[in-house]
Amino acid sequence: MSNLPVPAHQSIMTLTPYVGGASSVKGRAKVVKLSSNEGAFGTNPTVVEAVRQGAESLFRYPDGGSVELRQAIGAAHGLDADRIVCGSGSDELIGLLCHAYLNAGDKIVITQYAFLMYRLYAVGCGADAIVVPEKDFKVDVDAVIKAITPETKIVFIANPGNPTGTYVPRDEMRKLCREVPSTVVIVLDAAYAEFAGREDYTAGEDLVDEFPNVVMLRTFSKIYALGGIRLG
Repeated sequence: MSNLPVPAHQSIMTLTPYVGGASSVKGRAKVVKLSSNEGAFGTNPTVVEAVRQGAESLFRYPDGGSVELRQAIGAAHGLDADRIVCGSGSDELIGLLCHAYLNAGDKIVITQYAFLMYRLYAVGCGADAIVVPEKDFKVDVDAVIKAITPETKIVFIANPGNPTGTYVPRDEMRKLCREVPSTVVIVLDAAYAEFAGREDYTAGEDLVDEFPNVVMLRTFSKIYALGGIRLG
């Protein structure tokens, strides 16, 4: 790409290429890659069989609207299927949100230990990332609210956080959604929602109904051990 005669966007040129963690170790046949939080015990056999059967239709284009899948997800979580978007993992959805709402000079607000892709996609759109320090490895909701400026277009909150393992209780999340201006998109990344296991935790199903500027992200890559399918 660097040899193309047409220069890339200046914002793209400021990014450092992402280098993922090692997937193999010399002399070891099986490696558990902890940094990726993959399902080390493998995928449910019924899912493997469904994928195997689906392979018989590889010659056909998939349903670009993921109609049946969205309906199934909506039924499982009590959500309106028309408000669900499926993508190639949460990564693609983060990128789509950035491309949809960010222009050059805009800002996003993220926290100290936020998922790297929030910033990478935002900077690729010409936006800047405002990083808010975390308190005891936990999102400081008040500090996030104070970091909002007229240039802020998106706030990304991973809840629970990775790699911190901490979470923001429901009341604090509602406070954040209530006090952030409605002109700012609040993205609640609940990739690890199934690991929270606390009564005062919410992945965001209730918040997307209450606040029209809230988006909830979920994934099949973690608890369902389907990282290879790329589905969020």
